[in-house]
Formats: sequence, structure tokens, C-alpha cells
Amino acid sequence: MHFVYIFTAVLPAILILLYAYKQDFFPEPPKIVFKTFLFGCATVLAVDLFIGVLDDYSEKNFTGETYYFFDSFIRAAFLEEFFKLTVIVFYCTRKSVFDEPMDGLIYGVAASLGYAAYENIDYVLHVGEFAPSFDMALTRALSAVPAHALFGIVMGFFVAKSIFEKKHNYIYLILAILIPVAMHGSYNYSISSDLIHWQFVNVILFVSGVSVVFMFRNLKRKQKAGIIYDKKYYDITISNFTNATTTVLLIYLVLNYLVNLFL
Repeated sequence: MHFVYIFTAVLPAILILLYAYKQDFFPEPPKIVFKTFLFGCATVLAVDLFIGVLDDYSEKNFTGETYYFFDSFIRAAFLEEFFKLTVIVFYCTRKSVFDEPMDGLIYGVAASLGYAAYENIDYVLHVGEFAPSFDMALTRALSAVPAHALFGIVMGFFVAKSIFEKKHNYIYLILAILIPVAMHGSYNYSISSDLIHWQFVNVILFVSGVSVVFMFRNLKRKQKAGIIYDKKYYDITISNFTNATTTVLLIYLVLNYLVNLFL
């Protein structure tokens, strides 16, 4: 019976990934996309190494809105998006087939949905009294799983901009982690905090969804027109990756400090 629940938990991620994959006029090798999905699943293990430490730290040092902010933007959003970005940068962009901006969107959604699928299994099987729940599967299929997909697409979009654009490459790399964390953190924060109505989740999904639709349409139009972006102008190294992600982490830590001061 548990197989049915697991299938129900994973199915939304698979369907969204297949839909995104079909948007690419020059499809990526299925084997690499599948591996990206699996590496996305594996990021859950990396996240689990740190989650307990961050939970202990936040419970001892924060209360109220400061706790919710830290929990939403740093403990959840930054940590999860950081490891997704690691997969995209150090696996996907190293492949020779990563040769146009559309590839960033496809690999971004694959890595993100891998994480979402694994996380969804845990939610579906262990909600409430540790009883499997179709209600949880349905709720997350319409909210959390699409949200992860949107975060991953936006991340992949900026990773591709960082690599294929001639200017502002490092800024695009910063945006590749800064904006998905902002989206993810806002999503979580609106659910946990009393300052923002939980319906703000729907606003985030709608605005993100519209943005992603335009991203795909624009890149598909350029693919049809034969506009090729196969020249890479920027290499994402361990050094600039570390600098960019550290910068973003410091930004959110400063924001957390300001929340602690004023809320």
C-alpha cells in the first residue's frame, strides 16, 4: 500500500518535469536529466546534515518573527536552494550539452523537482499520526511541488545568464541564489508568520508562474529563430561560487538581524 502513496507523492514532480522537458526544441539527453533529478533527490541527505544544527540554534536564540524569518529564509530556503545550485553548477554546467540558456531552465527544474519528490514522499508518508495521507499528497501537488519547480527554473535561468551573457556574469550568479531564496523564503514565511496572510502563497505562485511562462516563451522563440548561445563567457568556479553564495547568506543574516531589532 505504501507504494501507492509513494507513487502519488512522486507523480506531480514527474509530470511537471516532463512538461518542462517538452518545452525545449533541442531536448537534453534524458540520461543527464534523470541523473540531475536523482542528484536533486540526494540533496535531501546533504540538507539533513545541517538541519538539526540550525534547528537547535534558532530555538535557542530566536523567538517570534525572528524565529520564523530564520526558519523560512535561512534554515529552509537558503540551505535547500544552495544544494540545488551545487548540482546545477558542478554537474550540469560541466556537461558539453549545456550549451544554451534553455538548458539552465531544464536542469534547474530537474534538480529542484528531485528534491521536491523526495521531500514529498516524507510528507505524504509521515503526516499527522505518522499515517500516509492522500490529502497531503494533493495539497502539496498543487502548492509545494510546483513552487519548487518554479524556484528551480528561476535558478537555472540566472545560472545560464551568468554563463552565456557577456556582462554582469557574477551579478547573475548572485541572483541565481538570491532570488530563489527570496521566493522560497517568502513562500514559507507567509505560511508561518502572522504578519503576512497565508494567501500570499498564491500570489508568489502566480507571479512566479507568469514569469516562468515568459522565460520559456522567450527562449523558445529564440530557438525557433536560430539564435544560438553556445559560446560561454564565464566559468563558475568553486571560488566565485563560494563568494556568491556567502554574499547571499550574509545578506539574509543581516535581514534576520534587522527583523530581530524591529519586529
